[in-house]
Amino acid sequence: MDKATIVYVRLVFLRIGEIDTLNEKYQAHASIESRWFVPADKFTYILSSDDQLRLRKDKSVLLEKYAECCWHPEIYIENSLGDLKEQIKYSAKLGKDPQMIQICEHRVIKGSFWEKLELQHFPSDVQDLSISVTSMFYHDKVILIADPLRLSGVNREAFVDQQEWSLYEHVDTKQRFIREFVFRTYDAVDDDDDDDNEINDQQMKEVSSSEDRKRSILTVTCHAVNRLQVSCTLLLTSITFRWTVNRSLPTISYLTSLDRYGIAGIFNLVFHSLWHSTLSAIIWQTTPDYRVPKHSWIEFLDHTMIIWLYCVPLKYRRRMKQKDVQYRILMQERIRGNINRSLDSENSRPTTTALISIEQL
Repeated sequence: MDKATIVYVRLVFLRIGEIDTLNEKYQAHASIESRWFVPADKFTYILSSDDQLRLRKDKSVLLEKYAECCWHPEIYIENSLGDLKEQIKYSAKLGKDPQMIQICEHRVIKGSFWEKLELQHFPSDVQDLSISVTSMFYHDKVILIADPLRLSGVNREAFVDQQEWSLYEHVDTKQRFIREFVFRTYDAVDDDDDDDNEINDQQMKEVSSSEDRKRSILTVTCHAVNRLQVSCTLLLTSITFRWTVNRSLPTISYLTSLDRYGIAGIFNLVFHSLWHSTLSAIIWQTTPDYRVPKHSWIEFLDHTMIIWLYCVPLKYRRRMKQKDVQYRILMQERIRGNINRSLDSENSRPTTTALISIEQL
């Protein structure tokens, strides 16, 4: 093939299973449709007369042994873990241009997938679950883009961890290229010298489904006079809580929002313990019914944390909800037939990355 073949990809999350945050992986069952066009004169010779007749009647034809005799983009899943169960079928359909045949690869996958968790805003974080669809060919042979006519989606009903996570309904796609370096080994002494510096671009399309974490928050109000004992108890509780949280999260090299707040709270409790241990007698004698002043620095700190929580971590959640609304509107417009784009020709290569529904953060 003289030029790069454009392959249109659509992915549907049929089922999302258990999400293992500690090992940064999740289980999923998904369907992938990859479509490309081939000239009719180079394809119809492999069809029987009955299949050619069905093709001329604008009906889909099932191709049982297409991968054994014809070219295909050699799609594989880049972020799969372990053995991935796959079922692959091929079908052909006549395009609006009678000189071009549309080939569709139907791939159903089931297994575990690796996903790096972003915990900067934990526990109010929003995570992305993605499946990376990649081709064995480089960018000069195959280009993967999102299918502009068939939107990717997710089945929210078949979601196992609904009690712990809240799943958004829109699916976003992102196209990126990876660089592959070919290294020489001592066993490959017969290779050409030019292979040492060979750098090739492979392309990858990520389809991701965004979801946010639900956590319970326990608030305790204490007005006891034994503030030193209460401060020490809260200090030990905070340390135990930090230890429990660290056991539930993967090892990361940065502090999450909960880490920063917890460390600040521990230092605050240590300061209060020292303060109450030295001045408890004076405070008890002078102000037996002591209350925290209304306009104290503690109140200012709490208000600052609340404003930051609303403006930074929760902002991403609001954007996810807006994407869901835009996704519903776009689906309704497509159902009504307001968008009339087609994949008539292989030569209609887009110059920009095609996004499904809306752009990701």
